[in-house]
Amino acid sequence: MSRSTEATSVERCERGWDLESNGKSDALAERSRHFLWCSLACCLTYYLAQPPIALPILAWVACGIFSYIVAQYPTLTRRDHWVAWGAASLMWLLLLQGIRLAFWPLTAGWIALSLYLAVYFPVSLSIARSLHHRYRFPLALACAIGWTSAELFRSYIITGFTPCALAHSQTPWPFVLQIASHLGTYGVGFMMMLSMGWLVDVFLEARRGKSPPVFWVLANAHALIRIAIFAWFLLGYGAWTARERHIRQMEPIKPLGRIVLIQDHMPTMFDATAESIEEGWLSYEITTQRAIEAIRRDGAKGANPDASKIDLLVWPESIYSGLAPTMFWDRGQSVPATLGMDREQLEIAFGNLERANAMKLRRLRLASGGPLPNLLVGTDVIDIRNGAMDRYNSAVWIGNSGQPIDYYAKSHLVMFGEYIPVLSWFPSVMQSIGLATLSAGKEPKAWELASGRRVMTNVCFEDTVPHLMRSQVQRLTAQGKAPDVMINISNDGWFRGSSILDHHLNSAILTAVENRIPVLVAANTGITAWIDGDGRVIKRLPKMDAGWLVAEPIPDGRSGWWSTWGDWPAKFVSLIGLLPSILWIARRWSAKKTT
Repeated sequence: MSRSTEATSVERCERGWDLESNGKSDALAERSRHFLWCSLACCLTYYLAQPPIALPILAWVACGIFSYIVAQYPTLTRRDHWVAWGAASLMWLLLLQGIRLAFWPLTAGWIALSLYLAVYFPVSLSIARSLHHRYRFPLALACAIGWTSAELFRSYIITGFTPCALAHSQTPWPFVLQIASHLGTYGVGFMMMLSMGWLVDVFLEARRGKSPPVFWVLANAHALIRIAIFAWFLLGYGAWTARERHIRQMEPIKPLGRIVLIQDHMPTMFDATAESIEEGWLSYEITTQRAIEAIRRDGAKGANPDASKIDLLVWPESIYSGLAPTMFWDRGQSVPATLGMDREQLEIAFGNLERANAMKLRRLRLASGGPLPNLLVGTDVIDIRNGAMDRYNSAVWIGNSGQPIDYYAKSHLVMFGEYIPVLSWFPSVMQSIGLATLSAGKEPKAWELASGRRVMTNVCFEDTVPHLMRSQVQRLTAQGKAPDVMINISNDGWFRGSSILDHHLNSAILTAVENRIPVLVAANTGITAWIDGDGRVIKRLPKMDAGWLVAEPIPDGRSGWWSTWGDWPAKFVSLIGLLPSILWIARRWSAKKTT
């Protein structure tokens, strides 16, 4: 269908702006200005709904403006797409400005990532517009499909980027998030857009003085949308009240354990010298000592002999390394060629690292004034097995015997932070810009506390990837090691207290709801937090402050449909969103075939 033909059909439908109405340049200019202001308003309200401003109500306003744009613009010109992309670019540059604070080369990464993510705004508009105006989908459904499709696409393409999704704007209102245990982060955004799209549709129909549609398919579609919105609120309320009853029932049950999360400030690798790293390590050591002393002091005041007991002490990502990574070596005869040393030299290096790590444990033992509890610490791990070497960003589990028992290797590496496309194939180039070549881990890990409950962990921004977190929980459950609590260790010192820390915490909140599992976060410079299975932040520490958080989470015990089918509903929605493109390609192919 040509653009003029489509415009003629639009005129017959008496919807939106008619590009062919009078051919006057002032009408086109007015239309362009109107679209520009609508796009800017949508992106501005979306930005204000997210941290650092964090006004959740404005996310609903953004959904309404998005639906209004779809309803009012049956056709989108090439200029409209550029305008929408430009407005979204400004929004993403503001949302992600904290990335540039890490180190100077990431200024280019910040700009590139923002401009890339901005593409999904005109994509969502195009999908929704085509479904509504060409294929006669109800406005609310078309907008919900368009938005959800774009969010799913950006969660997978180029390793994926899920933070700052529509659902993340609602973390101050946990009631809204409860459907995430069934439909995930995408489901919350879908229902928000569906709700506001329906309200905008009702408003526009009333303003035009039109009666509700009489054609039975459209009438039923509108009724189904209203039922879905009602069911969403009902399900959210039911989940919330069921949680309250669940907590009362679980009160006689002991918590999973007493877990102490340490937060302080360790300089990042690009700011660090040997002296500053040692100062940072000493600062964590002192904060740990203060935490243990305070817990014992408070415990001595009560009658419960277990009040001063610590089941697990957690340090954030990479902090424990200091100047000496942890090495696991099978002591095989083969030595990796990449090490550039023979076996005797490797023996000496391994012995030096073992002594350095033994000294760390001795310092912590002295700081604790007694036996150490189990430790979960973030450190670099060098693993040499069968003559091959891998270096991992890891969480190491150290038993109360004082020996490293096992480690979890981070499996989802961060682009530009832990690998750079193409450059990662050249280790010497990576080293020249201060980045080590890291390997990706393959297996989730879970360890038992004294209570018999299990702890799983993830590192850095892995908890921003919903399908990865679900997969890890399900794999551990299938192995008979179902986790009772999830701990994220992170080094967010890169972002110097910016809103990136809030975006990261929002992702952890949605992870807790999706998997119905308590989530604990131990983060260098913050935000260290204790989150329950409803997404409520029970405790948190301020950004950039030194301190500790004592968490005593209780087992959640619930599971939703998300654990069974994951993001397949969102994938189905996205398949519908691809329908206009698929049919367009089919028409083009058919036309070429006939000619």
